[in-house]
Amino acid sequence: MSDLATTKPVAAEQFRWLQLRVAGIAALTGVVLIVFVNALLGNVPRTEYLAVLDHVNERPWYVMRLAGILAMLAWMVAFSTVGRTLRDPIGRVVARMGEPVLIVAVAVFTVDYAHDGFSIGVTAERWAAGDLTANDAVADARVLEILVGATSMLSQALLGLGLTIYATALLLTREFSRILCWLGIIGAAGWFLGGAALIARVDDLRFEVVLPFVGAATIWVTGIGITLIRRSFRTDG
Repeated sequence: MSDLATTKPVAAEQFRWLQLRVAGIAALTGVVLIVFVNALLGNVPRTEYLAVLDHVNERPWYVMRLAGILAMLAWMVAFSTVGRTLRDPIGRVVARMGEPVLIVAVAVFTVDYAHDGFSIGVTAERWAAGDLTANDAVADARVLEILVGATSMLSQALLGLGLTIYATALLLTREFSRILCWLGIIGAAGWFLGGAALIARVDDLRFEVVLPFVGAATIWVTGIGITLIRRSFRTDG
């Protein structure tokens, strides 16, 4: 009986180590994919519709959109997994609150990126092939900008909100660097507020307002991913 009683906690702890490792790998995988997408994206000439279509044609647009979707799915897996490993009960409760928010955020982001990848990609191909006149191409691009822009702003706000909740949960557990957690809270909260301001159509705000906060949140996720992997191997040893 004593051997069985000892085996159960050991097995549970080994499963927790595996969860930490999976969460860390998923977090870093998402970061790598985001860096890949942003490196290829470059500066989009957002105010010139025909230039945007040319910009799309010069890049592996469909691959980039797919990579972006996979990046957010990887982050969703990472944080939903790490939320289940937290020892602090308050931290676990807060993480559970963040899980449905992040799931909805990634779902909206996936629809947005799929629409953006296919619809704008096809329009750009038709423009390059000469199937659309300049006026028709501009008209199509404007319609797509409105459709994609709405879901894009919503997804940014929801992603920022979901990550803010998770960063707060990790801070409450005291299992992670407080500086790193505060970086996550500031970056993710700024991401959320920037997205919300875009939805509210605050004057003179452009999409670029969220980019510094997205960068800070990405650095935070990188740090969390590295911490999780190092902790899992150190504990395993």
